[in-house]
Amino acid sequence: MDETALIERCRAREREAQRELYEKYSRRIYNLALRMTRNADDAFEIAQDTFVRAFERIDSFDRRSQFGTWLHRIATNEALQLLRRRKIRQKHLRLIAESRTAQTDHNPETDYEDLEEALARLSGEARAILLLRYQEGFDYAAIGEVLGCPPGTVASRLSRARAELRRNLDDSGATAEGKGMSKHPT
Repeated sequence: MDETALIERCRAREREAQRELYEKYSRRIYNLALRMTRNADDAFEIAQDTFVRAFERIDSFDRRSQFGTWLHRIATNEALQLLRRRKIRQKHLRLIAESRTAQTDHNPETDYEDLEEALARLSGEARAILLLRYQEGFDYAAIGEVLGCPPGTVASRLSRARAELRRNLDDSGATAEGKGMSKHPT
């Protein structure tokens, strides 16, 4: 069934239509939340809250953006709120500092861990913009819709987020070039 029809059925509060949209988008929403929070329980909670809010507010979906983009905006906002409430950033910094050991070898596993730790040290918005761009593959316009800002602002925020990520990687003894994040994709 086409998505427009599913949305109309959701507006009529049909559970089967809600289930179909949930099945279509739940994995992507969960993965975004997981990368933002680095906690499976938090990601599950965010994903569930995203769909509850979406179905409660389905009448406000105005089709100016795609439904998936609208859901990502809700999920990103939910994740940012959770990060603020629980101050996960400070918790991750403390955990990273406690668990950090000097690493002289750089194999793919430790490189991935370095990248994840560097992402965890970013602000929630910087992490969100990087994940929306590089994990979800959103263009600047779609990211702008999710974050509620113009594409030019997205470009500058993305540039700052990449620079901050590079600094975090350099601080951890890793290099941005080793992580594939050294250049902006065209």
